[in-house]
Amino acid sequence: MALPVQRLNEKLEGEMEFKRKKYSVPFALPGDLVQFRILRKGRKSKFQVVHIEKAENPPEGIQLSAQSGCQHAGICGGCRARHLEYDFQWKWKSAPVEHKMQQHFGLTPELLPAPEKEHFRNRMDFAVNGTDVGLRPPQDFETILSLNECPVLRAPGEEILAKCQELLQRFPSTGWDRTTESGWLKYVTLRIGSVSGVIVLTTSGEPVATEFLTELKSWVENRNQSTGFPLHLVETVTEPGQDLSCTPGGHALLGKAGYDESLAGLEFSVPYDSFFQPNPVAFTGLFERILEKSKEILDPLLESANDSSGIKIVDLYCGAGVLSSVLAHRWPGIKEIAGYEFIESAVIEAEKRFQDSGIKTNFQAVDLNKPESSVDLNSHLIIADPPRAGISNRLCKLIADARPAPYMLYISCNPDTQLSDLELLKKSYKPVYAVLADCFPYTGHMEQAVLLERIDEGQE
Repeated sequence: MALPVQRLNEKLEGEMEFKRKKYSVPFALPGDLVQFRILRKGRKSKFQVVHIEKAENPPEGIQLSAQSGCQHAGICGGCRARHLEYDFQWKWKSAPVEHKMQQHFGLTPELLPAPEKEHFRNRMDFAVNGTDVGLRPPQDFETILSLNECPVLRAPGEEILAKCQELLQRFPSTGWDRTTESGWLKYVTLRIGSVSGVIVLTTSGEPVATEFLTELKSWVENRNQSTGFPLHLVETVTEPGQDLSCTPGGHALLGKAGYDESLAGLEFSVPYDSFFQPNPVAFTGLFERILEKSKEILDPLLESANDSSGIKIVDLYCGAGVLSSVLAHRWPGIKEIAGYEFIESAVIEAEKRFQDSGIKTNFQAVDLNKPESSVDLNSHLIIADPPRAGISNRLCKLIADARPAPYMLYISCNPDTQLSDLELLKKSYKPVYAVLADCFPYTGHMEQAVLLERIDEGQE
């Protein structure tokens, strides 16, 4: 079957319709003819692109990039919009969020385009299949595209990737064979901070690829000596049948089980399996803007708290306490922090960070999306930086019903789920400022921070 692409959607992908259902086609543009098939397995169906026949003339109103900047553009699923001129793609994907914020809350977010277009990501998870290491094509989980460059990854990421590729070629029994389900190395996750980095080897456990490991260790040690930029090496083992790029319970093979990163003027020690902003430079720009606006609110709040015990903040989905650390550094009047996070290593790191700060802390390992999770929300300010799925409906309703804090700062890497959550909160909290930033160039993803103010009862 073949149908034309009708529009460019907000994911920066072509969109077509078949039997009243919309399908997204990566790298396609309006006017392109898409050959496709629908694969059915029981009640489930899967849309599969067979071939895209490009239109003779580029569509009107869409600005194409003269150079993609990557030899794998249009094949690799990591970037979806290298064929589009940057200013165009930023305006195109930010416009729907702008419109929804204006329509639902009467608020126009401030827009921050990406400060860096290349070498901005501090994390990439590369899959291994035999002697290949790389990323998957879009909508195809079975294939691994061997990469010899990845321009969005921070240096020395591409150098490390090339070394792993070379060693897999030299020691072909090392890599996990996804057909026979045999071998040792399943994923190579690179986390490159501004201060140090870590190479995470996700393996099957046995048999250990001794030659590969010996060569890689030696290369890392020599590189550390010659460059002065520390790289650490970690192994983490997956259970049989698991296909996860990075799992907890790993151990350091060289150095420590983490890396060091900076954000908003502070340095952080990040466990290898803990979340950290993948684009710290762009996120710092967003966070500084929201902090500047928050200053107008927090300064008077701190003044009023001088006669009491100080400010308390609740940090939901707190990770290693990065955001609350920055806030506490900027406002010494913050005297108490309660943080809740699913990953235990991150909670330990957060407690360690505040150990000698004089601030009363209570960081807990809690899955906030589980109904039985219990949290104390009473505070002066709630911070929330959840995963892409957003804040759980139960927690949103709990916050809306209890009105536990006069202010809330909600940061999200998925403005769509954030908008849904803001709807659940709106009976008690109104957005007063928003900033939308491009932390993920060449994709449909964005980061939005929204400052909310509690609505006094009776004024809803």
